Amino acid sequence: MKDGRAGLLGNQRGVAFPLALITLLVLAALLLELSAMSATEPSIAANQLRSAQAAALADAGLERAIWALAHPGSAQGLADPLPALIPPPYDGSLLVPITAGGVERGGFRLTVTPSGGGNERDIVAVGWTPTDDPVDARAKAHHRLVATIMRIRAPADAAPCALCAVGDLQVAAGAAADARGDTTCGAKLGAWTSGTVVMGPGAEIWGADGNALSNQAGDIAQGQPSEGAEAWAFTNGELAALRRLAQSRGTYYRGSVAFDGASMPRDGLVFVDTVSGAPISAATPETDLARVVMGGGAGVFRGWMIVSGTLEISGDARLRGLAYALDGFAYRGEAPGGVEGQVVARGLRGGVTLIERTGDGPAIRFDCAAARSGDGLISFGWMLKPGSYRELPN
Repeated sequence: MKDGRAGLLGNQRGVAFPLALITLLVLAALLLELSAMSATEPSIAANQLRSAQAAALADAGLERAIWALAHPGSAQGLADPLPALIPPPYDGSLLVPITAGGVERGGFRLTVTPSGGGNERDIVAVGWTPTDDPVDARAKAHHRLVATIMRIRAPADAAPCALCAVGDLQVAAGAAADARGDTTCGAKLGAWTSGTVVMGPGAEIWGADGNALSNQAGDIAQGQPSEGAEAWAFTNGELAALRRLAQSRGTYYRGSVAFDGASMPRDGLVFVDTVSGAPISAATPETDLARVVMGGGAGVFRGWMIVSGTLEISGDARLRGLAYALDGFAYRGEAPGGVEGQVVARGLRGGVTLIERTGDGPAIRFDCAAARSGDGLISFGWMLKPGSYRELPN
């Protein structure tokens, strides 16, 4: 029995030695792997830093392009409209260096091109760090982004009319629209429509055609191609930007809204969207359309009121600015109410435009400053077009 136990103990001592060797080998392999990883970590960190710097430089390039477009009169600005030959560095031919503490940290290249009928610019910005010089042997990183920036147009600058309606226009007895008093934005027609104009007894429309006669060819243009409205109506991109701006300032609404003396929105930009928030089209259900009624006692609203549906102004309510309905528009008011500025009815779902009024004075009177900027309350510079910012793979 004693010899058996001694033999068993000897066998156990023989197993322990190989296990110890295997454990040492595993630990050595782990140490070698950790050593290799620690050797590459600085390189990985440096690559990540260069990539982050290149992305920041590309964003700086985009900001530089926006600044240049906003300051066309500056020595480093970009002319508006863009010249046929884009000057450097906005043609992508030069690297714009960025220095910090007297040390060059990299730079960016910019390419600016026209887009969107004159009110948009496409920008490609590529950030490089530490340089894009192919002779320089240092490790480099670059980051490319593309974006479209836009400037929202005021319909008053391009539309030929004080009252602009896609579809039919009905002007009730005694109602009037007058574009004679202000030609700052150009000589406007009193009314433009793609459909027919039905005039009640005593109804009058005056255009800025140089005479005091109403309801003449220089006052009313009817039966015009509806596609003509696309030259001065808001684009989908502009509507998306206006929607976001209204959301940011707390003047964004949905569905049916009534504005009166007890519940008036702030002056400036107001956007009333469809119930679902989806853009309006010919296929939009009537139940999804926005409906806005600005009633008596509402006082004076100054700014742009944009409605994804129908807009009605009634009673003695006054709007100084732009009344813009993506479907139909109706004015059923009385003196001293009315629209001082411009009315646009897009008729995207076949809505009609109706003007009724009791009392003296025109229901709609063109006013360039009010239509263009709501008496200075509406001001848009160059801004990022929603959905256009993209980071491209290198």
